[in-house]
Amino acid sequence: MMHATLTQHPVGQGGMMSGLLSVPGGRFHWVYDCGSNQTEARNREIALLAAQGGVDCLFLSHLDSDHVNGIDHLLLATRVKEVVLPYLNDLDRLIAAAKDDASGALSGGFLTFLGNIEGWFGERGVERVTFIMPRDDEAEDGGGPEMPRSDGDGEGTIHAKWWPRPPVYEGGPNNNGALVGRLDTTASLHLSASSGMLDWLFLPYAHRPSNKKLFAFRQAMSRKFGSRYRGRLKSLLSDPVLRAAVRECYDLIWSDHNLVSMALYAGPRDSEPWQGECLHHPGWWHYHWHGHAVGWLGTGDMHLDGARRRKRMLDHYREVLDQVNVFGLPHHGSYLNFHVSLPGTMPRMSQCVAAAGPNGYGHPHEMVKDVVRSAGRQFVQVSDNGQSVLAWRHSR
Repeated sequence: MMHATLTQHPVGQGGMMSGLLSVPGGRFHWVYDCGSNQTEARNREIALLAAQGGVDCLFLSHLDSDHVNGIDHLLLATRVKEVVLPYLNDLDRLIAAAKDDASGALSGGFLTFLGNIEGWFGERGVERVTFIMPRDDEAEDGGGPEMPRSDGDGEGTIHAKWWPRPPVYEGGPNNNGALVGRLDTTASLHLSASSGMLDWLFLPYAHRPSNKKLFAFRQAMSRKFGSRYRGRLKSLLSDPVLRAAVRECYDLIWSDHNLVSMALYAGPRDSEPWQGECLHHPGWWHYHWHGHAVGWLGTGDMHLDGARRRKRMLDHYREVLDQVNVFGLPHHGSYLNFHVSLPGTMPRMSQCVAAAGPNGYGHPHEMVKDVVRSAGRQFVQVSDNGQSVLAWRHSR
C-alpha cells in the first residue's frame, strides 16, 4: 500500500506546498517553496513540517522573498538533504537583488545568499544543490521530460533518482559540504523502493525570458558599469550606491519581474489505481472515488499570460496534464500571470488554489476566480488562517 498526503500550507501571502509519500518501510518528504509576508503563519507551518521529520527535497520556484524567506528557519528546524532550484547566472542574481530592493524587502542575509547560493546551503547542512537549467522563451522546443515506466507501488527504503541520468555533482567537503550539479529542464526525479520503481515522479520546468526581453537591462548595465559588469557581482551586491544604480536599470524590465521561475508537477503517471479524499474548510474530508486525478502542479510566480511561455510550459507537461488534480495558480491568483484558457488544459483538474494572505495587490483577482468557477472547477484560497489549509490524502 502506498499513501501520499499533499498540502498547501496556510502561510499567507507567500508559498509553501509539501508532500509526504510513504510505503511499508519507507517515506519521502518534499517541500515546494518556503516563504511568506506573514511571519507568524509561516513559522507555524514550518514547525508542523519539521514535526514530520527531515525533508528529502526542497524545491524552490524562484527567489522572491515571499517564497524563500522561511528557508533559514526551515533549515534550523529540520534537515534538508537536497535543494532543487532554477539556475541563476550573475545577471539573474543582480535582477533578484534589484527586485527586492525596489520592493523594500532586500536584506543582508539575502545578499549573502545571492553571492554564494550553493555555499550558503552547504553551511546549513544541505547535502546536494541541484540547479535546473531554464529554457529560453525563444529557444526551440526541447521536448517533455523523460518518464520511465514504473512498477506501481512497493515497500522498503525510498530512494530518489534523477532520470535519465543523474547530474555530475562537484564540490563536497571543500565547498562547505554541498555537492553541486546541473540538469537540463527535461530531467525528472523518480522514486524507487527496495522492491522497484514507484509510480510517483517530480517534473520541474524552469524558464527564462529571451535575450530580447533582457536587452534593455543589459544595455543599461553596460552604460553604467562597463561591458564586464558581470565580473563585479560581489561589489554590485554589497555596495548600496551601486545597488541603487542596478535598481534604475531594473526599472526598465519591472513589468516582467519574475524572470526565472520553476514549476513543479508532483504525482503519479497513472492516477487510475488511486483513491483520495480532500480536507478544506470547514474541516471535513470529502471522499473521492477510484481513478480521481492525483497530481499537483505548482507554478510559483510564472507569467503564464504570454502565449509563447504558456505554450512551452503546457507542452512540457502534456503527458501528465490529465493527471493534474490541483493547479497552483501563478502569482497568488494575479490576473497579470493568468490566462482564461488554463483551466481547460487540465481535463481532470478539480481545484485551482491561490496562496494569498493579506496584501495590497488585489490577489487573488476576481476575474481569475470567475474564470475558474465558470470552467466548472473549485476555486480555493489558502490564506494565513490555519483553517484555510488545503490537503489531499491519496492511497493505492
